[in-house]
Amino acid sequence: MARRKTVKRAQKSHKHLFSRNKKIVKTQKEQNKIPGWNKNISFTQNLNNLGMNTGYQINQKISNELKKKEQDPQQYIEAEEISIDQIKELQRQATSKLSTEEVEKKKNKVRMNIDDEWAIEALVKKYQQNWEAMKRDHKLNTFQWTAIQCQKKYNDYIKRYGKCPKSQQ
Repeated sequence: MARRKTVKRAQKSHKHLFSRNKKIVKTQKEQNKIPGWNKNISFTQNLNNLGMNTGYQINQKISNELKKKEQDPQQYIEAEEISIDQIKELQRQATSKLSTEEVEKKKNKVRMNIDDEWAIEALVKKYQQNWEAMKRDHKLNTFQWTAIQCQKKYNDYIKRYGKCPKSQQ
C-alpha cells in the first residue's frame, strides 16, 4: 500500500500587519484651546465659569419660564361646531355626485402591473384555464405562481379588461 504524500502549506504572511512608511505626526499642544478654559478645575466648574450652567440651575430656569407662560392669558380660536349628522350628509352628497359605476370601479379597482398582464396573457394563450399546467411552466410563469395564484391573477385580469387576452388597440 502506498503512502499519501502530504502537501506543505505556504506560511501565512505577516508582513501586511506592519507598514514600512510610518508618517510622523507632530502633535501640537493646546491646539484647540478654549479661551477661559482651566484644565486644573472640573468640567462643570469650567462650564459655570463660561456661563453655560448645567443640571439643577438650568432646570430651574426652564421651569420658571414655563410658569410665566402658563400665567399669560391664553388665546382661543372660535370654530363652528358640526354635528355627526351634518358630516354624514356631506359624505352622501359627495358620493351621490359620482355615478354608481364609478363608485364600484373605485371599490373593485384591481392593481396589476405590466409584467403580470404579460405573463397572464401568455399563460392563457398557451394553457387556457389549466392552472396546474400554468404552475409547471417555468418559462412563461417567471414569477413562479402557484395554481391558485394563477387563477386569482386571471380573475383580476378579467375584472380589469373583461376578457383575456385583451384586444390590441
